[in-house]
Order: sequence, then C-alpha cells, then structure tokens
Amino acid sequence: MNINGLSFNALPPIDLPFRFFLTAPIFIILCAFLILFSGEALWLSRWQPSMLALTHGFTLGFLTMVMMGALLQLLPVIGGVGIVKPRLVVYFCHSTLVIGTLCLMANFIWPSTLLAISSLIFLVCSIGVYFFALAWVLVKKLSQGDSIIGFRLAMSALFIVLLLGAGLLSQSIGFISINGMGKMLTNNHALFGLAGWGSLLIISVSFQVIPMFHVAPSFPKLISRYLPSSLFILLIIAFFQPVFVVPIIVLIHGVFALSLLLVISKRKRKIPDSTIRFWQLAALTLIGLNIFYFTPNKYLSPLVSQQKTLLITAIYLYFYLIAVIQGMLLKILPFLSYTHLQQKCLINFSAMQVIPHMHNFLNKKHGQWLFYLHIMTGMVLFYTLVIPSAYWLLSLLLLIEFSWLLYLMIKAMRLYFLTLTKINSFVNE
Repeated sequence: MNINGLSFNALPPIDLPFRFFLTAPIFIILCAFLILFSGEALWLSRWQPSMLALTHGFTLGFLTMVMMGALLQLLPVIGGVGIVKPRLVVYFCHSTLVIGTLCLMANFIWPSTLLAISSLIFLVCSIGVYFFALAWVLVKKLSQGDSIIGFRLAMSALFIVLLLGAGLLSQSIGFISINGMGKMLTNNHALFGLAGWGSLLIISVSFQVIPMFHVAPSFPKLISRYLPSSLFILLIIAFFQPVFVVPIIVLIHGVFALSLLLVISKRKRKIPDSTIRFWQLAALTLIGLNIFYFTPNKYLSPLVSQQKTLLITAIYLYFYLIAVIQGMLLKILPFLSYTHLQQKCLINFSAMQVIPHMHNFLNKKHGQWLFYLHIMTGMVLFYTLVIPSAYWLLSLLLLIEFSWLLYLMIKAMRLYFLTLTKINSFVNE
C-alpha cells in the first residue's frame, strides 16, 4: 500500500462515516420490497411514481449516503484538513437525509403536500449543510491537487442537483412555476446527479485510491488533470445543447474506462482482489455502454430499443456507480478500522499486538461472494427491464446481496469495537 503524501491526523471519529455506511444497504433492502409489491407495473416507464421512488432510493439512499460518509474520511486523508465540528454536522446531515429520502420516496408513491414539503425541507437542510461544511474546507489551499479539484467539482455538481431537485419539488407543491421546463430540468437533475455528483466523485477518488491501495502507477496526467474539469464543463453545456453534448459525455466515460484498465493492468500487486474486480467491471461497463449507446436502434431488438434510455441509465447506475461503491467499501471498512485502531495505540505501543490483521475485518471470500451476487443481480436487472415478469427474482437477489453487504459491515464494526475494548484495557493499565 502506498500512503506517501497522505495525512491521518485529522480523521473524524470512525462512528461518523460508519452510520452513513450502515444506513445505505437498508435503503436498497427497502427498494427490494418496493419492487416486490409494485409488480410489473413498475417497469412500464421511467416516469412511473414507483420507479421514481426506486431511483431515489438507490441514488439518495445508497449512493449519496455512502459518498457523504466516504468524503468525511477521504478529505482529511488526501487534503490534510477535516470539517469543523464533524459530530454535530454528521448527526444533523445523516438524520435529515434519512428522513428526507424516506419522505421523498413516500411522496412519489402516495403524493401529498405534507410529504412533499417535508422532503423538501429535510433534503435541503441535509445536503445544504453538508455542502457548506465541506466547501469551507475545499476552498482552502489543500495538497493532492487533482483529486481535490475533482472533489470541488463533484460538490458543485451536488449543489446543482440540490437546486434542480428543490425547484422540481417546489413546482410540484405549487410554490413556483417553471413554465413547461419540467422535463428538461428533470433530465438535467438526473444527468448532474449520475454523471456529475456520482461519476465525478468516483473518477476523482480513483486517482488516489487505485495507486494507494493497489500499488499501481498514477493515472496519465492528461486524464487526472483535464478529464474531471472537461466533464463538468460539458455537463454545464448540456443544459443548453443536450443532443450534441451527451454523446461526448459518454465518450469521456469511455476514455476514463480505458485509462482505468491500463493503470490497473500495471499494478505491482496482481493478487486476486474483489475491489479490483469491481473496478474492472465498472470500466468494462462504461466501454460496453459506449458501444450500446452508439449502436443504431435498427440493429437492436424492438424490446431493447424501446427501453434503451432506461437500460443505459440502469446499467450505468448498477454496474458502474454502485459497483465501484461496493468495491470501495470492501477496502474502506478494513482500512478505516485498522487505521483508527493504530491511532488509538499511539499512547501505548504494546497495544498494537491486539490489532487483528486487516484481512480479518473482511474475509476475502466474503468479498468475492458479494461480487458474484452483484453480477447475478445486475444480469437479472437487465432482464427485468426487458421482461418485467422477472421482477420477483430481482427483488429476491437485491434482498440477498444488500443483506450480505450489511452483514459484512456489521461484522467489521463488531471486530473494531471488540479490539478497541482490548486496546483501552492496555492504555488504562
């Protein structure tokens, strides 16, 4: 592991990111039940109320939840500075994000003014406070330039997503009128959420964690320096010229995928690793999506061409964004647990002997099972989008996969706190 240039002095308490991580798979478990009870009608259109609830369960309840928790740790490690009053900020942002997401999902299924206003207030408070807490750190002159610049762009994209989402919710309540711009704003809300907040953050994180965790070379300077800013500029232009810009955004993801595979292929530690498999899956997905996106509809079956937009979005979300997030969790959980325990031993170095090996926090075979479950679930998701009658199998696999992820998290956390008790007994002697 290469940790040169990293700082571990400003890490927030480990329970703060853990509460985000633990909550995330619970939202997918809820989504699994939503799929089961919605049946085939869920898959008729991406504008179906249940589909909108499902999408936000994945994007807000899982992706944003994990990424908010991960940034709490990544920013101090890469930039050397953490947020001010992290416990207060996290308690507030986490609780309001959970309540706001639940209210939003419920409002799509059972529309009501009370639920809409509640989701608007809680989500604006949660993401708004989180944005300004991190912006206070990101505006400072920090080290590790390329990743930090990417973080700034990703947070800017998140703020735009928040503004667009708040505008759409306000319009649905009747607070404002957007004069027939609803569909355009909805498309940009989705584009900035997935390709901006989601993808920009993943791309920026990859510049640091692939070389760090896998002893790989750095990304080519042209990629790490210019790709995130190019993607962000294109997202801004897409507001006005989506037809011409979206294909370029797709191509840029393909360029990132090729550079990612190249860097991974040059790593020094070429031992089997589930996290690497998730990264490779994500890269191959982006390449496959490029081929699928640019394939004319006349060469596709009628069922596939009818659902092309929904298929691309679902595959991008599940096989790229969620795949990387799950792969990163397999590294973050053991790494954070081990690093925090090491910090506790600085008072009494003899306590180091009770710290388990990093692999004990998360068994390699358990990580492999998660990867295989993800592949199976993703394939059934693809099939269900074309043949909706398979919805029950998708629901079952989602329930199994994310219950397993939740179990792995709880297991790692339990070992952390058991070890912490042993360390404290050394320190108190």
